[in-house]
Amino acid sequence: MRILWITNMVMPDLADHLGVQTSSSGTWMIDISKMLSTQVDCDLAIACVHGDSYCKENVKGITYYLLPGTGKNMLFYTKKYESIWRKINDDFRPDLVHLHGTEYSHGLAFLRGCPNVPAVVSIQGILNRIKDVDFGELPLRYFIFGRTLQQNIHMNGEIEMHFIHKRNAKYETEILQRVQYINAVNTWDSSTCKAINPKLKVFRIEYNLREELYSSPKWECNKAEKHSIFTNPGGTPLKGVHQLIKAVALLKNQYPDIKLRIPGMGQNGRLIVNSAYAKYVDKLIKKHGLENNIVFLGRQSGKEMCQNMLKSRITVIPSAIEGTSLILREAMYLGCPVIASFRGGLRTLFRIRKMDSSMTIRRYHILQIA
Repeated sequence: MRILWITNMVMPDLADHLGVQTSSSGTWMIDISKMLSTQVDCDLAIACVHGDSYCKENVKGITYYLLPGTGKNMLFYTKKYESIWRKINDDFRPDLVHLHGTEYSHGLAFLRGCPNVPAVVSIQGILNRIKDVDFGELPLRYFIFGRTLQQNIHMNGEIEMHFIHKRNAKYETEILQRVQYINAVNTWDSSTCKAINPKLKVFRIEYNLREELYSSPKWECNKAEKHSIFTNPGGTPLKGVHQLIKAVALLKNQYPDIKLRIPGMGQNGRLIVNSAYAKYVDKLIKKHGLENNIVFLGRQSGKEMCQNMLKSRITVIPSAIEGTSLILREAMYLGCPVIASFRGGLRTLFRIRKMDSSMTIRRYHILQIA
């Protein structure tokens, strides 16, 4: 079987081959691609947007196609991709095309350009729901009056991204209406997509965790740093970092040494104020005197994410929406105590029990750990 993947990122082996940086997201695809590439009855090709020109590469048994462009070409529909997809389709002759995610428009260009190829979509984020919580319940004025010079020059602020999400949600709707099959991790994913296209056939899947997790030791309370918290990568309001900072401010009087480590924002422990949201977070930290309690880790590798979870007393996922949180599942796998917002697909990972005396004991135990 000949399978063509359409991804939103340059896969790590290809990135190493090209000497470029890969994304820190989409890690669940790595193991699957390696396993598929070793199957004697399967030929795998992976296509993504990168570089200045169309290119075909073969790395470690996988054929890679590079469509010319940048992230902007994925955010904004690029009609020229339709002819490039037809060229790729004629060259590789896939029996099945697998779109990883509905957030970008380059996959739609394939469905329009090659409408007769069977297609399946793996659900990652769902823009039709994300667009409603882009601002993380913060007032719009923060994003109007807090805009940085960089955002004004490049027109890439939170407001612009909100309107892009609203427009691309229409592309997402068309993608889901054009395909017959989706891969979904939970009931929330599948029901949200079937509300758009009731005829979809749903395959239930589980994403692999980062490879480093499977060889990692488990979390141990006595080895974790006292009063320390780890969270999911921040940077956008819908990830809810500002809500977690407010919670830390409430706890600081009781736990003066409380420490919150935030990946995906800042660098070398400090926040880089390069957006209206970062400006709001900076003011929030200064307002509550949390300069010594918040650590901004910046970009983290899989190994570093694992190490941070192991040394924290608790992992908190405060997102306004999540389809399936990789960080939550990884923390649970390691045995790290977790608190998460009851939103989107997160709720499918929890069991809600009737409050009783034993619940009170369990709550007290979590407070002692934190």
